[in-house]
Amino acid sequence: MRLFGRAATLPLGADIGREAVSLVRATLTREGVAVRETATRAVPSAADSDVDLKIAETIRRALEGLTTRERRCVLAAPASDVVHRTFRLTPGMGRREAERSAALEADMLVPWAAMDRLVALDPIPGRAGEMLLSVARLGAVSRLVAIARAGGLKPIAVDLPACAWRRAVPEADALLDVTRERAELVIFGDAAGTTHAFPPRLVDERLATLVRAALVEARRDGVADVRRLAVLAVEDRYEALQALLRDDGYAIAPVTCGAVRAPEWSYAYGLATWSIEPAAERAS
Repeated sequence: MRLFGRAATLPLGADIGREAVSLVRATLTREGVAVRETATRAVPSAADSDVDLKIAETIRRALEGLTTRERRCVLAAPASDVVHRTFRLTPGMGRREAERSAALEADMLVPWAAMDRLVALDPIPGRAGEMLLSVARLGAVSRLVAIARAGGLKPIAVDLPACAWRRAVPEADALLDVTRERAELVIFGDAAGTTHAFPPRLVDERLATLVRAALVEARRDGVADVRRLAVLAVEDRYEALQALLRDDGYAIAPVTCGAVRAPEWSYAYGLATWSIEPAAERAS
């Protein structure tokens, strides 16, 4: 979901959560995307009333670990506060008419009041008659942007989680992220895919059962026939989940960025590449 214009150079990728903050600075070279700097910092424990302040302070500490003066960044909308789907244009439909139609469609997609939602239409490369419709809860996005600004960042866009992960692991059909406070399965089908959020501290056997069911459902509903599953987890948990899921016929591999296996900043890396054209993304 692009809230502002496309950047000419790469902004920082900023993965901002309640338990940790990760920042990535990347550049686009002839060989593809190169990660230049990363910083991951844990957010100190805090009462609910103070957590936003603590996250902002953690962002400042992470920025101190970078040499770059770049402060523009791309954030990710919380997975639980954004919905997306393919929006099909009728012949002759102009931009304004499409936006009005998208706003009406948003009424059927989400329960949030019209004043508490952001609606965006973005082009889908190679699909002239379709666009990506994203609807995000305004309160959640505004809070995220405010925290980032308080930490010294300058947000220029809020991306969809599935889009960021697709760029981070382009070789996979789906991504399972079980790091810190997240337990999410992103299936890369259609324009942006689907995201399933699970309780973050499920035992491995229960999590594997839910992942298995979601993958079967995606194949049944025509979303995606997942063959390659990338998993982001600490080593012990990765091995446990691999053992539980490999007999189902999936090719399971750890998330890697360059030569780095399972970096904490993987999601931030996907966000950092937001402004790259699709062809450049494939080249990376």
